[in-house]
Parts: sequence; structure tokens; C-alpha cells
Amino acid sequence: MSRARPRRLESSLASAREVEQWFLSFVQDHSLAFLRYSMVIVFVWFGLLTAAGVSETAGLVATAFGSVPSDLFLIGLGGWEVAIGLALLWRRTVRLAVALLMIHASVMMLPLALFPHETFTHFPYAPSFEGVYIIKDWVVLGSAMVVGGRLDETTD
Repeated sequence: MSRARPRRLESSLASAREVEQWFLSFVQDHSLAFLRYSMVIVFVWFGLLTAAGVSETAGLVATAFGSVPSDLFLIGLGGWEVAIGLALLWRRTVRLAVALLMIHASVMMLPLALFPHETFTHFPYAPSFEGVYIIKDWVVLGSAMVVGGRLDETTD
């Protein structure tokens, strides 16, 4: 009986390694496509919300461009976001989407510098709700850079 336990343990460990290998293979095969299509959904969805004037953060960004009528600015910004999302759909336009997103990110980051009293509850270490939303755009930009930079490695 003492020999049965090590064999069962070895068998369990082998099964666990097989599951881990399957999982790693699945993630390697599908993670970039999942990230890319998730970004499509987010950009098209949020772009439509921005164009409709529903996005609080976009309103704050529109304030930074006071010379442009807010409604017009939000429609343009929302259209830009939808364009980023749609460009992420096709492999040949993904790198265009990344370039558009870099420009978008630089515009969306402006309130952090221009309106610190609205983007931070305690400057510079405690962002407000709007500040958190804007800072999270860095993750989105990094994600787009990963998708664009690894595009040649995928077959989706």
C-alpha cells in the first residue's frame, strides 16, 4: 500500500501538468485576439457614449478645448474612438489604430495636467474618479502597443 500513494501522487502531478500545459497553450493561442477584440468593443461602445455626450471624462477633456463647442468636440472625440475600435478589427489597420490611440491618449491625458483639482482628490497621489479613469488609459495604450507590436506573431 505504501507504493500506491506515490503512484497516485505522480499520476495527479502529471495530470496537473497536462492541465497547465493545455491552459498555457490556450492562453498563448487566444490572448492577443481576445485583447484586440475586447478593445474593439470598448472603443466602439465608449466612443458612441462620448459622441452622445454621456462620458464624464470626455466632458472634462472638452473643457480643455474651450474654443471648440463642447457638443462638436464630443462628437469628434467619439468618432475618433469609434475609428480606433474599427481599425482594430482588421489586421492591416491595427497599427493605424495604435497611432490613432497614441494621439487620443495624449489628448485624454491633458486634464491630469490642466485640471489637477478635478482629477486628484490629493495631488499627486490620490486621483479622483475621473483621474482614475484617465490614468487607466495608460493600460489601454500599453495593450494596444502589445497588440500592434505582436501582430506578425498571430494568425487570427
